[in-house]
Order: sequence, then structure tokens, then C-alpha cells
Amino acid sequence: MNGANVAAELRNRGVVLLRGVLPVEPLLRLRNAAARLFESARSGVSLPERFRFNPFSHSVLLAALADFGAAPEDLFAPLSLPGLPEMFQQAIGGEWVCRTEESWVRKKFAPDQVPGREYRLQDWHQDGALGVRFPAEPCVAIPMTELLTCWIPLQDCGVDSPGLEFVRIPQAVLLHYTELGDSLVRQRFAAGQFWAPELFLGDGLVFLNSTLHRTHATPRMLQNRMSVEYRIFPARACPGQ
Repeated sequence: MNGANVAAELRNRGVVLLRGVLPVEPLLRLRNAAARLFESARSGVSLPERFRFNPFSHSVLLAALADFGAAPEDLFAPLSLPGLPEMFQQAIGGEWVCRTEESWVRKKFAPDQVPGREYRLQDWHQDGALGVRFPAEPCVAIPMTELLTCWIPLQDCGVDSPGLEFVRIPQAVLLHYTELGDSLVRQRFAAGQFWAPELFLGDGLVFLNSTLHRTHATPRMLQNRMSVEYRIFPARACPGQ
């Protein structure tokens, strides 16, 4: 993988697909650990507070998988893909760090398997809104949190199980939450800018902090999906760096 070329595409489109380049064996081990973890949650086992289980997004910190059989070297194995560190450096504009407190494993459900009223699909948003406090009304441009997201499915998704949908054009500013209803987003952007890729085990997505995206789920989907995501930050922005 040519990190500079991928970083250029990322800047132009806001998201890049890394097709079939990730080692499958560590992903399978992460998937098995995630399945055990979410089965424990489903059966009513109280998960430790340090896992930061969120019933709305059905997510826990990636590090929680170590308690369910994932080896420490597997947790961040995808980030060792040749060329990926260089691509992160190109895209982030310097040295970078992956924050473990912002790296997650998630389970998204087929529409007919939703676990309860607490669960929510993730609507349109930008990851650059992380930690941002919005005013009640859209008024001024709000600075984004600097980061990249590296998102990796733990099985095939996008057709039979929920995937992601993107607006493939970077945004200069954060959209206010009152502007993120699906009908409003579809009025704002041309139909050709929406993209919901079919993904396979071994694929990955990297997208900018400004890129609009959401969970993509349709009534025809019958399978659930698990995924891991890594948040990449400029090292200069992290305490102690």
C-alpha cells in the first residue's frame, strides 16, 4: 500500500477503502472474543465499568476483548499493516497516536434482531464532533477535534448485515446536530455523493474527522455485524507527548 497515494485520496474523498489488505487471522480472534463479550452482555452478566459498555450504541472499549481471550498483540494488529502508519502520518500531518480510550468494538443488529428499546442505530454525524459542545442553534463555525478513524468489520457487511454509509466529500466545518436529519442531509448533497460499500473480512475503511457517515441498515438485512474502530490523533495534541 502506498501511504502517500492513499492519503491523497483520503483528502479528496474524505474516506478510503482498503480492500482485502488486512491480516484475517487476528481479525478472527478479535471476532471470537467480541462474540463472547456481547453474549455475556446479552445473558445479563454485569460488565465491569472500565469496559464502558454503552447499551445505546452497543459498544465497549476495544481493550475489553483482552478479558475474553484476545491476545494483547491482536488488539492493535491491524495498525501494523505495511504502509498504514505512513498513511496516518501523511493524513494527520505529523506523528500520530492511537488512543486506547477512544478505540471501540461495536455490535450492530439486523432490524428484526434489535435487543431492546435502549439500542439506537448511529445517525449521521462527524467524528470531529468528539468532545465538542454545540450551541443550541447553528450560528458559528465550531472547530473540529483533530483525528482519523480506522474502521474494520469483523465479518462481511453492507448487504446481509449493517455496514456504513458515507457522504464522500470532506466538510469544512461541523454540521450542527439540527442539520443532520436524513432528509436534510439528502437535500444538501447530490445522490452520487452517498456511498454504502459492501465490505468483506480483511477490508478496512479510513475516514476524516469531517466526513459525514452513519450506520447503514435496511429491512432486508438478516445478520448482525461486529466491528472494531481505532481513533488516530496527532501526537502533539495528546497529553504527555
